[in-house]
Amino acid sequence: MKDIKDNSKYTHYNFHHIEILKCKDCKDFLCEKVCFRGIYKVINKDSIPECLILSGREAFCVKCHLCTTVCKKKAILID
Repeated sequence: MKDIKDNSKYTHYNFHHIEILKCKDCKDFLCEKVCFRGIYKVINKDSIPECLILSGREAFCVKCHLCTTVCKKKAILID
């Protein structure tokens, strides 16, 4: 796993780590749009957005890093 300085800021999955505090200012939800495997879901789009990994979908990730590339806030880390 990558060295994550403040572990409490992140929501951890098997190999995805999302700093959801950075999601709150997101307006375009590109992580959800660019993922061709349907792994991400952004909830609360009208208020305080939060990026989640859909239950049972993380295993479909091919670690293409499109999500980490398009995230303007750099909120997503993948091991």
